[in-house]
Amino acid sequence: MPRLPPSVFWRARREISPMAAQLLPACRDLESAANELRWIRQHVRDTRSPIPPELRIWKLVEKRGRGVPLQYVLGTQPFGDLEIKCKPGVLIPRPETEAYTLYLASLLCKDQALSTTPPPSLSILDLCTGTACIPLLLLHALQRYPSLSQTSLYAHGIDISRHAVRLARLNQAHNNHLLSAPSSSSISNHVDNNPKLNFTQASIFSPNLLPILQSHSPQWDVLTCNPPYISASGFRRDTARAVRNYEPRLALIPDAQLAGLASQCKCQPEDVFYARVLEMAAVLQPRRVVLEVGGWAQALRVVDMLSEELMALYRTVEIWRDEPGAGEGRKREVVEFGGREVRVRGEGMGRVVYLYQGTEEGG
Repeated sequence: MPRLPPSVFWRARREISPMAAQLLPACRDLESAANELRWIRQHVRDTRSPIPPELRIWKLVEKRGRGVPLQYVLGTQPFGDLEIKCKPGVLIPRPETEAYTLYLASLLCKDQALSTTPPPSLSILDLCTGTACIPLLLLHALQRYPSLSQTSLYAHGIDISRHAVRLARLNQAHNNHLLSAPSSSSISNHVDNNPKLNFTQASIFSPNLLPILQSHSPQWDVLTCNPPYISASGFRRDTARAVRNYEPRLALIPDAQLAGLASQCKCQPEDVFYARVLEMAAVLQPRRVVLEVGGWAQALRVVDMLSEELMALYRTVEIWRDEPGAGEGRKREVVEFGGREVRVRGEGMGRVVYLYQGTEEGG
């Protein structure tokens, strides 16, 4: 990372504030430093503490200036309409995850709008749930659609980390006011429209997990997963310093103890979670599977991991880019892979492998 010239620090002190200069090592430019200083001040104004406000601001600025991610400094990250609480030890939600979560919600609602008989329930299974940002935003978005006004929504989040499960439950409580169904005279009093959400601390590699999930729901409608998918070399080479220094390796890199499983599955070590999730999908047979990936090459590897059984089960296989809804109406983008036509949607890097038992959606 190039060093900043002294003139930038002088300008920050003179034009903004000495605090902005303190933020520059992390923010790298004046505009970002000014924005983050404004957010820190707003955070201090909006939260109570026995510590004097100016001292709190200085402490937070100093913390951010050391490189601590802003989400950990402020303790929150916007995610759609939600405010997701963030704590060290749990991965910070990314904007790309928000984009495909909202796109998935739009597909689900479009599907229900075309149905003559809306389903009585819709169930979502989120593996490696972390902060629970994905199921929380899905539930919030889905209950806003009239086509699902008569549908009971349920989600279940799984994570191996007790810190993540604790934070997921905290986020559920923190956003509970946004997870209550909007009042409407057209909604039957016999339908419980308030989404239900549960969390379990467990490893997805545990042989005991599948029976538990089958007992919770005989048919999962959606399986989502944002697993650890970065290689050890990629972690050292490609990730930002703040990610390496402050975010949990457990949520980014598959544990070295899983290397043996990767060898058995004949996949790269960073792809071992996908092998397990696809194995689970073959048993649970959710109508849709949404797997976040770390780029185009990994997306193609995951598609290549689909067994003949899964290829027969899922009639639609797609790769979504960072912004899957962008560019709708443009010329259709398709790649031929393993004798199968794979639709590519959106703009940006490869971000999601999407499987659907029905025919192609979204135009």
